[in-house]
Amino acid sequence: MITVVAATVGAVIVLIVGWFVARSIWYRPQRGVLLLALGVPFNGLLVLLPVPGFVSGWKEGLVLFTLICAWLRRDKRQRDSGPRQGGAPLLMPWWPAVALYIAMGVVSALAVFGFVGIFAIKVTFFYILLIGIMWLAPFDAKDRDDIVSILMGVGAFTSAVGIAQLIAGPAALVSLGYEYGTQVRTSGGLLRTFSTFNLPFPFGLYVMLALLVGGAVALADPRRRRNLLFLCASPVMVVAMASSIVRGAILGLIVGLIYLIAIRFRFLAAPLAVAAAAVAVIVPFVPKITEVFFSSRSLGQRSDGWNNIIASIQVHPLGTALGSSGSAADRISTASGASFQTEDGLSTNYQPDNYYVKALLELGPIGLWVVVALLVTALLWCTRLSRSMPGRDGALALGVGASIVAAMFASLVSTYFEIFPIDVYFWLLLGVVGCAAAQHDTSTVRSRFGPAEAEFRPTSASY
Repeated sequence: MITVVAATVGAVIVLIVGWFVARSIWYRPQRGVLLLALGVPFNGLLVLLPVPGFVSGWKEGLVLFTLICAWLRRDKRQRDSGPRQGGAPLLMPWWPAVALYIAMGVVSALAVFGFVGIFAIKVTFFYILLIGIMWLAPFDAKDRDDIVSILMGVGAFTSAVGIAQLIAGPAALVSLGYEYGTQVRTSGGLLRTFSTFNLPFPFGLYVMLALLVGGAVALADPRRRRNLLFLCASPVMVVAMASSIVRGAILGLIVGLIYLIAIRFRFLAAPLAVAAAAVAVIVPFVPKITEVFFSSRSLGQRSDGWNNIIASIQVHPLGTALGSSGSAADRISTASGASFQTEDGLSTNYQPDNYYVKALLELGPIGLWVVVALLVTALLWCTRLSRSMPGRDGALALGVGASIVAAMFASLVSTYFEIFPIDVYFWLLLGVVGCAAAQHDTSTVRSRFGPAEAEFRPTSASY
């Protein structure tokens, strides 16, 4: 009886909170995107809660609801004059690559797998809808600043949780309800921390992302209290990221920092060189760390997989279709109740550890070229905007550029853009930079208002 009453009270509370959240998003759809950015790093905690399985779809539901609200709430001025009134720039240089990538992926998935190919399309392209939301309901300067605050705050908090997991140990985590071998993993006897995520990989990559984007903004204005606190927390975040033992995150952070130094923060070159020298001296004297991070066995396994893929490309020059590998293949297999195989015997449930290899396998050389073109044009776009936009928006564009460089290198050792919530943040941050570019592209903003006031002057399409 008590259990039924508690469940009823809980359901009522959830409905009331949900009503107020939905009402808030209806009046200002930007809040839906901010809520998504805040919530996705904690999605891994659902495994500890006694909730039905459909609750895990809250992310997709929130995106679709926010998109509907953004469409219905677009103001009359936007209807009459189009989305350029404070929205994302009409001609973003990476859009042709995105459009071609979507077209190739959708056609191949549906042609090969039929209706169940929709699962591959969802895994790969769903969160591009975030750019559509920001097109209809553009972020103003305060929204963009809030996104950075979320990255900084959640990155620092999840890092603290990761350090706590390292101290507690695997047994304590299993006693909480996590499963050994699924969430709780070890490498060379070392616990791979995962914080509030479901696996170590998204945790390490998310902290990397927070360090690069948040670090660029903080270094541009270190006197602001929020930024100063983040810079103080950064060393702990680096330790937490390393404790996840995700090579892609470490590689991405290094090349991202090199990008930041080359473009703007040259004073970081000496400290980075000293830190690299210290690591190079210390690591050889810690055999366990050397074994975990520099295992030759992993490279051998990668080489064997790449040889099989080269053989597959010779048979399928246009690829084996979107969803023929990685997590998308798992979704398709679950939905269809079968494990598909190609003519050369390569299982579609093959799990690549390189996103470029995955693109080559699924969409052939043309698809690989499209993915590389998307990343390169997005990087050049962010780099140009980081130099042309003043203040916080310029620093934000620089940080997003650093995250793209990191993604390009992390994709060499991981399926970066299939890892949730990293895929969410990739498209979200591109949309945020697009909103900043649109606002600064409107010359009347800075001619009418001073630079300091215009920094937080909302666009004409803000609600």
